[in-house]
Amino acid sequence: MPINAYAMDNNRERQAEPDRADILIVDDRPDKLLVYGTILEDLGQNLFTAASGEQALKQVLERDFAVILLDVNMPGMDGLETAALIRKRGRSAHIPIIFVTADFNDDHHMAKGYALGAVDYIASPVVPEILRAKVRVFVDLYLLAQKAQRQAEEHVALAEEKVARAAAEQATRRLAFLAQASVALAGSLDLAAITRELAGLCVPFLADVCALALAAEDGKSASTEVAWMSDDPQLGLIRRSVDSVGHRGFGDAVERVRKSGMLETFGERPADVATGEPDEPLLARDIGAAADFPVDGMVIVPLSARGRTLGALALGLGPSGRKLDADALSMATDLAARAAIALDNARLYGKIQAEDRRKDEFLAMLAHELRNPLAPISNAVHILQMSEKDPAKLKWAIEVIGRQLRQLVRLVDDLLDVSRITRGKIELKIESIDATQVVAAAIETSRPFVDALEHSLTVLLPPEPLLVKGDFARVAQILANLINNAAKYTNEGGRIAVTAAREGANVVFRVRDTGIGIPADLLSSIFEPFTQIDRTLARSQGGLG
Repeated sequence: MPINAYAMDNNRERQAEPDRADILIVDDRPDKLLVYGTILEDLGQNLFTAASGEQALKQVLERDFAVILLDVNMPGMDGLETAALIRKRGRSAHIPIIFVTADFNDDHHMAKGYALGAVDYIASPVVPEILRAKVRVFVDLYLLAQKAQRQAEEHVALAEEKVARAAAEQATRRLAFLAQASVALAGSLDLAAITRELAGLCVPFLADVCALALAAEDGKSASTEVAWMSDDPQLGLIRRSVDSVGHRGFGDAVERVRKSGMLETFGERPADVATGEPDEPLLARDIGAAADFPVDGMVIVPLSARGRTLGALALGLGPSGRKLDADALSMATDLAARAAIALDNARLYGKIQAEDRRKDEFLAMLAHELRNPLAPISNAVHILQMSEKDPAKLKWAIEVIGRQLRQLVRLVDDLLDVSRITRGKIELKIESIDATQVVAAAIETSRPFVDALEHSLTVLLPPEPLLVKGDFARVAQILANLINNAAKYTNEGGRIAVTAAREGANVVFRVRDTGIGIPADLLSSIFEPFTQIDRTLARSQGGLG
């Protein structure tokens, strides 16, 4: 077996000089391998030799060659068979093969060789200049292809680097913006301040115009905070609050997002179903801004926290020429999620503050209510001590103490009822009860209080029995409380009417009076514990609310 000295030496050079091509010389005669190597050495490329078709196939599996110089007439696996196997492998199928043969004029061999993909034939013995020139052509072609491939890979790598750098810069800007937004949104627990801050954050970083629409809650009307960039550089960012947006189609889109909790995008003005006006470009004034520039793209993102939608954030693009790409939508979604948490925290904080104020007011009212009976009891005890032998004064004192004690017991009972309800400890005895008997029991309880204020009490009940499912004692208690409140907040000599009637499958109880009534904005809070219309001590009518 010949020693592959060329392969060993030139492989080391190939490691250091990547611009050199690999050439494979296949011949079963060592003297020819030496001759061919000497001739081609001047090309300055990496030369590899193989003494058989099997060795050639092994070399082809290990590396890519620019050209293969293959002897046709070899013992065992000849050149034609070796070429056929080389062509069957996808990676080596296109390697140029130059056949070396003494049968240069054998048309059959030449036809078969060309059919197997041979690119040329060289007669043996070879002419050094011809061999060197033909091999150089394929080496130059290979090196040019390799250079083109490297340049293409460099261009691809450069493009990928630019894309990666742009993505990294965008990610950095995004993280910086979201970090700034988180700090700004967490800087206050005031709902109005957060809405103003959020609208200012969106313009101009995310949008050219922004509308933050919050849903109505706790008796408060819905509001929309709008921000946009003014045409006047001196004015810059403009923000304002509006009660409603100018275009119904946009308002309907916001309402859909609130109800569905799903993001919605559009590039044209939503059609106004009410007026039937055709689709037109959406304008900034359509979403509440005092500007008329067209909005080329709009995204409405829900503001959702703790499983409920607090409102919607609308972002519009116009004069800047930007588009709503995937990154902008992702950033808008992230900002909306953080804003929803901040808004929810602000509302929770507002509720806690309101509850705290109500607690303080309740404690002050409770102290007042508990103090009121103590003064008459103290006076009655003093009378008892000073008038031991006067029956009339003793009777009066005992009645005062009894009456005020009942008032204290009623206050304590109310507190206990509320405590049982809030802790879920109250027990209801559900049964079929007669509405007429329930009303009679409630009036019997409230009659002394109604008569004391000289009110006229009218009761209107149907002649037939009205049966309902409920707890007799609790329903009677509720009706008595309503009658007491009617008496309490009606000037002396007023009128109170109690009715019960069947309406469909229900029995409806009504208590009407000529008193001060309940303002519409406070109706949503009448079922809150200890609620009164006016908590000032000067107007207190007694009771805990």
